[in-house]
Amino acid sequence: MITRWRVVVPGSTSNLGPGFDCLGLALQIPMTVTAERIASGFSIRRLGEGSDLAIDPNQDKVLGSFRHLFRLAKKPVPTVALTIRSRIPLARGLGSSASAIVAGLTLANHWLKAPFSPEALFREATRLEGHPDNVAPAIFGGLTLAMPRSDGSVEALRLSLPRGLGLTLAVPSIQVSTAKARALLPATIPLRQAAENTARAMALEHVFITRRFELLAEALRDVYHVPYRARLIPGFEGVVEAGRRAGAYGVTISGSGPTVLAFHAPGRGSRVGRAMVLAFARRRVEARAIPGRIATKGAQASTLL
Repeated sequence: MITRWRVVVPGSTSNLGPGFDCLGLALQIPMTVTAERIASGFSIRRLGEGSDLAIDPNQDKVLGSFRHLFRLAKKPVPTVALTIRSRIPLARGLGSSASAIVAGLTLANHWLKAPFSPEALFREATRLEGHPDNVAPAIFGGLTLAMPRSDGSVEALRLSLPRGLGLTLAVPSIQVSTAKARALLPATIPLRQAAENTARAMALEHVFITRRFELLAEALRDVYHVPYRARLIPGFEGVVEAGRRAGAYGVTISGSGPTVLAFHAPGRGSRVGRAMVLAFARRRVEARAIPGRIATKGAQASTLL
């Protein structure tokens, strides 16, 4: 019987401008969770991002999704000690919630000897998270499109990865809850704007494939969420402008924010990141720049000896 096992799950950025609630990109910002079988009860030890927060274990998303899958499989939930080591900043638009849910489901599935397919785990993770855009890259890696089907289900499609592009993230010290960011969004938008957003989302994949990076700034333009969520990010327009002046092809909000994501030529990351951090500083907001390297693989589970 397995007594110690581990899962590594990538963080992610989502939306990528016009791909609201459907586009996601896995990033090499991992969450690593180790589970060890213990005689009774459970415990959670946190390291890295979020280790200073007081979180009710019964509200923990790793433990909650771990228990959820065992109950779905109609199996007794094993008593475990979890060690969660995360490099994903919390409440910054980098998929920490989705990664935690995927980590718990993947740990449970590994212990159960994988009765659930990745597609089944995707469905459960989407149900628990409430939206699929970060869940899909956390499970499958790379660039994903969560496509709604007529029967109400969602299918995760793998898209061509951006080639010849660097990514840099400017992560401010402020936090933004997804719920608060969603509350700002309009209930409806004009049909013409919706059509334009659809065209830009399709153009974004074209840019990634053909490397017509001169179109990237236009392809990243959005009317669904960016103009509204930008209100929660001090100096957002200045950060975007600073990134562009430093050489970024395009800049947008990562997920629900407040992290800002820039696409640029390889080797320009330090300059672009420094410019965006300085723009935040002009608004008296502390920020840090981190590289947004793409994770080609999703959640990976293994047994520890």
